[in-house]
Amino acid sequence: MWKYVTSLLLVFVTSISIAQTATGSAVANDTITYEKTYGLRLGLDLASIARTALDEEYTGFQIMADFRLTDDWYIAGELGTESLDRETNQVDFETSGSFLKAGADYNFYNNWQDLDNMLYSGFRVGASNFSTTLDRFDYYQDNDFFPVDSQISGNKTDGLLAIWAEVQAGIKVEVLNNLYMGINVQLKVMVSEDEPDGFGNLYVPGFGRTYDTNSIGVGYSYGISYRIPFYKK
Repeated sequence: MWKYVTSLLLVFVTSISIAQTATGSAVANDTITYEKTYGLRLGLDLASIARTALDEEYTGFQIMADFRLTDDWYIAGELGTESLDRETNQVDFETSGSFLKAGADYNFYNNWQDLDNMLYSGFRVGASNFSTTLDRFDYYQDNDFFPVDSQISGNKTDGLLAIWAEVQAGIKVEVLNNLYMGINVQLKVMVSEDEPDGFGNLYVPGFGRTYDTNSIGVGYSYGISYRIPFYKK
């Protein structure tokens, strides 16, 4: 009888050992973590480059950058220059200057294993230092009976400053290892702006076209960027 009891105990202990080994392996497999790359991502805004090539009145260049802080949060910003020399029926003007935007992005996309794409929204605080020259303007009149009174000004104002808040939404897709293509749309609200004497700003570098009726602006960008990998965790 003890022989059978001993045999049963031996089988039981062996079964427990095998089960514990299998469970330990399963837990080990379940707890495998995949490291994410942290680094500085630098890129060019292709939208401003394309507009420079297609629009004779416009010249622009913009650098984009972000750096991953956590799994989902990035600090981000843009630095660029713009100039616009526009002639219309009512006004001819020139605007040129540089701008800086700084803020953060949050990635809502839950990537699959080994993927590092972004579906994000973010905010920016933007500032632009620019100059404006009013070459010609026509006084407004509500009939065509009298000839239009045009004024040649040539008045240039330097050192103008504009500050705005901006919300962005966009995507970034990793097309090759650490190489990304991205596109975003922007909604902007002007906070403060310096204006030349006698007329308002018609275009602010980094912000875009301005309007007398409201302080809202819109924009977009699409570009290519490369992430310089620093470490993984």
